[in-house]
Amino acid sequence: MTPRVARHEARRVLAMLRHYRVAESDMLTRARRSLGISANEFEALRFLMQQRDHAARPHALIQHLGISSASVTTMIDKLERTGRIERHVVAGDRRAVSVAATELAKREMRATFGALDELMEDVAEQLSPSELRHIEAFLEAVTDAVEGSVAA
Repeated sequence: MTPRVARHEARRVLAMLRHYRVAESDMLTRARRSLGISANEFEALRFLMQQRDHAARPHALIQHLGISSASVTTMIDKLERTGRIERHVVAGDRRAVSVAATELAKREMRATFGALDELMEDVAEQLSPSELRHIEAFLEAVTDAVEGSVAA
């Protein structure tokens, strides 16, 4: 396949993509710090917000965060003490528990991501349908390349 743009132009776009990732990461750090929670706690709440009923079993958090059972238990305890999650017994198995985001956590996460999503949607709405399709295709291809990478 013959490249359509010069290498320096492709690098410029990739540099802009990296710049965006840094800006987004910085925003998430500011949001997390304003809530007074750790990176894992913040990511756990984000994960719960993406689940049906905003709930999951602790094992799902262990897998998603890649941390130990003891660490997840400690994190759940802290998030429960701060009113951000609640434990619930799983129907049909009284020994199993799930954790769910509380209304407080939902408000906090919506405040964090709602404003950001609105700003980004405003930018995207300025693009033509053709431009959006090109960006979608580019992001999908870059994502596929990264997911298939073996780079450490």
